[in-house]
Amino acid sequence: MLGAAAIAFGGWLSFVPSHAPVLQADEVDPLLDADDDFLPDVIEWAVMTNAANTDTDDDECPDFVEVVQRGTPRQRGVARTLDHEMRVVVTAPQPGVTGPTWLHLLFRFVGDPSLMTSFQCWISLPGMQGVRLPLNMLGFATMSFAERQTAAHGLWVRLSVPMVSEAMLRTLLPCTFEAEATIGGRSILTAVNLFDAQGVTSSLVPFAEDRLAMQSIGQLCGPTSSGSNRVCLLGLRRVGSGIGGTVFEVVEADCEDCNELECSPGCPQSVGWIFTMPGGIESITGG
Repeated sequence: MLGAAAIAFGGWLSFVPSHAPVLQADEVDPLLDADDDFLPDVIEWAVMTNAANTDTDDDECPDFVEVVQRGTPRQRGVARTLDHEMRVVVTAPQPGVTGPTWLHLLFRFVGDPSLMTSFQCWISLPGMQGVRLPLNMLGFATMSFAERQTAAHGLWVRLSVPMVSEAMLRTLLPCTFEAEATIGGRSILTAVNLFDAQGVTSSLVPFAEDRLAMQSIGQLCGPTSSGSNRVCLLGLRRVGSGIGGTVFEVVEADCEDCNELECSPGCPQSVGWIFTMPGGIESITGG
C-alpha cells in the first residue's frame, strides 16, 4: 500500500504536508461512489460513464480501466494492452451546491508504483503559450487519496484535490490541465481542456473512435424524464500547430443517443469553433 505520504510525486505535492487530512463525508460526500467502481459519481458525470453501472458498455472491461486509458467506455471495443496509465479529470459541484472544483489524478500501475520516475502537473493558458503555471496557484491545501489492488487490472490509484470555486475557475477559461509522467520507462501525457460552452464550463471527452463529446464538468440535471438522452458529439479537423499545441476546428456537431445525458440545444453552433489543444488529440484519447 502506498500511504498518503508516498504520493508527493517527484516533489509536485511537496507543499502539501504528508499528514494532510483526507476529506471525510459530510452531509453530502463530494466523492460519493454509488456503484463502488473506484470512480466517484462526479467523475462519472464528467467522463460520461454510468454512476449506477461498474461497466457502462457491458464489455467486461471495468469503467475505471477504460476511463484511465482514455478509451470509449460507452461503446464496446477491444481493450488496450495491460500497461501503466494515467488520466487527469476536473469536476465541479452541481448547481446550487456550494463547494470547490476538484482535480482528480487517476493512475493504473502494473507492478510497483515506484516505477514512476517523474511526474509533473500544470495549467496552460492560450495567452501564455509555453508557460506551465503551477497548480498551487489555485490554492488547494487538502487531498483525498485512495487505492485499490485488483487481480487482473493492476493497482488503481486516485488522488483528488479540491481547488477554487467554479466561479473562480471560470476566470481562467479557456484553460488546460495537463499531467505528464514516466512510469516503467513509458512516457504518458494526459490533459483536459476546459472552455465556456454557452455559459457552462465544459470539457472534451472521448466517446467514439473519431468523435469527442462536449460535456459539462458538473452535473446539470438528473436523468431526464422527457425521453431525451442525446449528447453533443464533435468531429474535429486539424488546421495548424504552434508553441501552445495543436489547433483544431470543429467541422461536425451532432446530437446522438447517450443514456442519462441530454444534448445542449447549442450543439450545432459549435461548428466553426477554433481552439488549441496542448499535447494534441492524443492527450485526450490516449492514442
